[in-house]
Amino acid sequence: MIMRASCLMVLAAVALPLGAQSLAGRVAAERNGTVMFQFAARAGVCGDGYSFIRHGRTFFGSYSDANRYGDCTTGPVLVRLTLSDGVVERVQTWVGPVRAHDAKSIGVVPAREAADYLLSIAMQVNGRTGSNALLPAILADSAVVWPQLLRIARDSETRSRSLRIDAMHWLSRFAAGATTGRPNTPWIDDGDDEYDKIKENAVFVLSQMRDDTRIPALIDVARKNADAHVRGSALFWLGQTGDSRAIDLFESILRG
Repeated sequence: MIMRASCLMVLAAVALPLGAQSLAGRVAAERNGTVMFQFAARAGVCGDGYSFIRHGRTFFGSYSDANRYGDCTTGPVLVRLTLSDGVVERVQTWVGPVRAHDAKSIGVVPAREAADYLLSIAMQVNGRTGSNALLPAILADSAVVWPQLLRIARDSETRSRSLRIDAMHWLSRFAAGATTGRPNTPWIDDGDDEYDKIKENAVFVLSQMRDDTRIPALIDVARKNADAHVRGSALFWLGQTGDSRAIDLFESILRG
């Protein structure tokens, strides 16, 4: 009876329509080669579908005056994974016009499911592949990713330092958004005030101090400074330190 029930469960799993399978299951079924999927991007995210991704003044990819002022198409996020024996070995990300790529297309998937799956890659794979899985997860529309980023940043047992620093960088960005009343936004509006720039430069100088006073000093600026861009600058540099006190600060801000 138990064997018959087990067989029925297997048959039911096989009979699931493709659209009902999880993204992770559909990717894993390919085992080898390249797989692509796309999902909705956060508001304000655009790209050329080839060389760069942009939000405001924040760029990812190749930067030049041409793409700074050129066409930038909003969404979707397009991800291509390269697999070997079921293991993701490479993650590539584009935003904008959907261009032809040599890969099997899974099609459009829910943004939150895509973010969860991409973060699971970062939680399992170290090195550049794990780090590259973070960006598309961050870009996924409406996805709340900072709790998983916290786990990665705190995991000194299995996650590489470079991956933990990358997770901390994004935590610092979400924390900066939270200080302006937008807790699920990984950036704040750019400021043009020259006085702001002077204060931000002062924060940079503070971040370059090599004694233990810099962490408490940056935390104090991040908590108390009246200017959102100055707070954001302090949070950014804290995100580069790898210090557990910075992670504690990010968590306290994000949890409110």
